[in-house]
Amino acid sequence: MGVKNQDGGCTIKKNTPVAEVMTPHPRSVQISQKLSDARAALADGRMHHLPVLDGQQLVGIITMTDLLEFGFEPRAPQENRDEYLDQHFQIGQIMQTELVTIPSDSTVRDAAKALTTGTLHAVPVVDENQNLIGIVTSTDIVSYLLSQIS
Repeated sequence: MGVKNQDGGCTIKKNTPVAEVMTPHPRSVQISQKLSDARAALADGRMHHLPVLDGQQLVGIITMTDLLEFGFEPRAPQENRDEYLDQHFQIGQIMQTELVTIPSDSTVRDAAKALTTGTLHAVPVVDENQNLIGIVTSTDIVSYLLSQIS
Protein backbone atom coordinates (compact mmCIF):
# COMPACT_ATOMS: atom_id res chain seq x y z
CA MET A 1 0.00 0.00 0.00
CA GLY A 2 1.21 3.58 -0.61
CA VAL A 3 2.28 6.01 2.05
CA LYS A 4 -0.39 8.47 3.30
CA ASN A 5 0.47 12.09 2.68
CA GLN A 6 -0.51 15.10 4.86
CA ASP A 7 -4.04 15.44 3.52
CA GLY A 8 -4.81 11.72 3.88
CA GLY A 9 -4.24 10.90 0.20
CA CYS A 10 -1.93 8.17 -0.99
CA THR A 11 1.57 8.88 -2.24
CA ILE A 12 2.73 6.48 -4.93
CA LYS A 13 6.11 4.82 -4.32
CA LYS A 14 7.61 5.86 -7.64
CA ASN A 15 11.16 4.77 -6.79
CA THR A 16 10.20 1.13 -6.45
CA PRO A 17 12.67 -1.01 -8.45
CA VAL A 18 11.33 -1.98 -11.85
CA ALA A 19 12.18 -5.61 -11.00
CA GLU A 20 9.13 -5.62 -8.70
CA VAL A 21 6.69 -4.98 -11.57
CA MET A 22 8.37 -6.41 -14.68
CA THR A 23 7.94 -9.86 -16.12
CA PRO A 24 11.37 -11.44 -15.78
CA HIS A 25 12.68 -13.59 -18.64
CA PRO A 26 9.68 -13.02 -20.90
CA ARG A 27 8.86 -15.34 -23.75
CA SER A 28 10.92 -14.40 -26.77
CA VAL A 29 12.09 -15.64 -30.17
CA GLN A 30 15.51 -15.80 -31.73
CA ILE A 31 16.03 -13.71 -34.85
CA SER A 32 16.98 -16.92 -36.69
CA GLN A 33 13.63 -18.61 -35.95
CA LYS A 34 10.81 -18.89 -38.45
CA LEU A 35 8.31 -16.06 -38.61
CA SER A 36 5.57 -18.64 -38.05
CA ASP A 37 7.13 -19.31 -34.62
CA ALA A 38 6.63 -15.64 -33.72
CA ARG A 39 3.07 -15.71 -35.06
CA ALA A 40 2.28 -18.80 -33.00
CA ALA A 41 3.74 -17.23 -29.83
CA LEU A 42 1.60 -14.13 -30.32
CA ALA A 43 -1.49 -16.17 -31.23
CA ASP A 44 -1.97 -17.59 -27.75
CA GLY A 45 -3.20 -14.16 -26.68
CA ARG A 46 -1.22 -13.88 -23.47
CA MET A 47 1.15 -11.31 -24.91
CA HIS A 48 1.16 -8.57 -27.49
CA HIS A 49 4.91 -7.85 -27.59
CA LEU A 50 7.45 -10.53 -28.38
CA PRO A 51 11.12 -9.65 -27.82
CA VAL A 52 13.47 -10.80 -30.57
CA LEU A 53 16.92 -11.92 -29.45
CA ASP A 54 20.23 -12.71 -31.05
CA GLY A 55 21.54 -15.07 -28.40
CA GLN A 56 20.62 -13.20 -25.21
CA GLN A 57 20.91 -9.73 -26.77
CA LEU A 58 17.73 -7.80 -27.58
CA VAL A 59 17.62 -6.83 -31.25
CA GLY A 60 13.94 -6.01 -31.75
CA ILE A 61 10.31 -6.62 -30.88
CA ILE A 62 7.58 -8.07 -33.02
CA THR A 63 3.96 -7.29 -32.18
CA MET A 64 0.56 -8.49 -33.27
CA THR A 65 0.18 -5.14 -35.02
CA ASP A 66 3.36 -5.76 -37.02
CA LEU A 67 1.87 -8.99 -38.37
CA LEU A 68 -1.48 -7.31 -39.05
CA GLU A 69 0.28 -4.59 -41.06
CA PHE A 70 1.64 -7.35 -43.30
CA GLY A 71 -1.87 -8.74 -43.69
CA PHE A 72 -1.56 -11.70 -41.33
CA GLU A 73 -4.09 -12.17 -38.54
CA PRO A 74 -2.02 -13.78 -35.76
CA ARG A 75 -4.95 -15.72 -34.28
CA ALA A 76 -6.58 -16.97 -37.50
CA PRO A 77 -6.00 -20.55 -38.69
CA GLN A 78 -2.64 -20.40 -40.41
CA GLU A 79 -1.64 -23.76 -41.93
CA ASN A 80 -0.96 -22.42 -45.43
CA ARG A 81 -0.15 -18.93 -44.23
CA ASP A 82 2.62 -20.14 -41.93
CA GLU A 83 4.27 -21.84 -44.88
CA TYR A 84 3.88 -18.64 -46.91
CA LEU A 85 5.28 -16.52 -44.07
CA ASP A 86 8.32 -18.73 -43.68
CA GLN A 87 9.03 -18.83 -47.42
CA HIS A 88 8.71 -15.08 -48.00
CA PHE A 89 9.58 -13.27 -44.78
CA GLN A 90 12.01 -13.35 -41.90
CA ILE A 91 11.50 -12.04 -38.39
CA GLY A 92 14.13 -9.36 -39.02
CA GLN A 93 12.05 -7.91 -41.85
CA ILE A 94 8.95 -7.41 -39.72
CA MET A 95 10.24 -6.66 -36.21
CA GLN A 96 10.66 -3.17 -34.84
CA THR A 97 14.26 -2.23 -34.11
CA GLU A 98 14.00 1.32 -32.79
CA LEU A 99 13.16 0.46 -29.21
CA VAL A 100 12.96 2.37 -25.99
CA THR A 101 14.63 0.25 -23.32
CA ILE A 102 15.50 0.78 -19.67
CA PRO A 103 18.38 -0.59 -17.61
CA SER A 104 17.77 -3.25 -14.98
CA ASP A 105 18.45 -0.80 -12.12
CA SER A 106 15.55 1.45 -13.22
CA THR A 107 12.54 2.41 -11.13
CA VAL A 108 8.82 2.16 -11.79
CA ARG A 109 8.90 5.89 -12.54
CA ASP A 110 11.61 5.32 -15.19
CA ALA A 111 9.47 2.59 -16.76
CA ALA A 112 6.41 4.84 -16.81
CA LYS A 113 8.41 7.63 -18.49
CA ALA A 114 9.79 5.21 -21.06
CA LEU A 115 6.30 3.98 -21.88
CA THR A 116 5.23 7.54 -22.66
CA THR A 117 8.13 8.13 -25.06
CA GLY A 118 7.95 4.92 -27.06
CA THR A 119 5.40 3.75 -29.58
CA LEU A 120 4.79 0.39 -27.87
CA HIS A 121 2.91 -0.48 -24.71
CA ALA A 122 5.95 -2.40 -23.49
CA VAL A 123 9.47 -1.49 -22.47
CA PRO A 124 12.22 -4.11 -22.46
CA VAL A 125 14.50 -4.14 -19.43
CA VAL A 126 18.12 -4.82 -20.40
CA ASP A 127 21.53 -5.14 -18.79
CA GLU A 128 24.63 -3.20 -19.82
CA ASN A 129 25.18 -5.56 -22.79
CA GLN A 130 21.61 -5.16 -24.09
CA ASN A 131 20.76 -8.65 -22.85
CA LEU A 132 17.06 -8.99 -22.14
CA ILE A 133 16.31 -9.14 -18.39
CA GLY A 134 12.55 -8.54 -18.45
CA ILE A 135 9.71 -6.52 -19.89
CA VAL A 136 7.35 -3.95 -18.39
CA THR A 137 3.98 -3.29 -19.99
CA SER A 138 1.51 -0.48 -19.50
CA THR A 139 -0.72 -3.07 -17.79
CA ASP A 140 2.08 -3.78 -15.29
CA ILE A 141 2.30 -0.07 -14.43
CA VAL A 142 -1.48 0.32 -14.07
CA SER A 143 -1.62 -2.78 -11.85
CA TYR A 144 1.18 -1.35 -9.72
CA LEU A 145 -0.64 1.98 -9.38
CA LEU A 146 -3.85 0.22 -8.39
CA SER A 147 -1.98 -1.72 -5.70
CA GLN A 148 -0.70 1.57 -4.32
CA ILE A 149 -4.10 3.22 -3.99
CA SER A 150 -6.09 0.22 -2.80
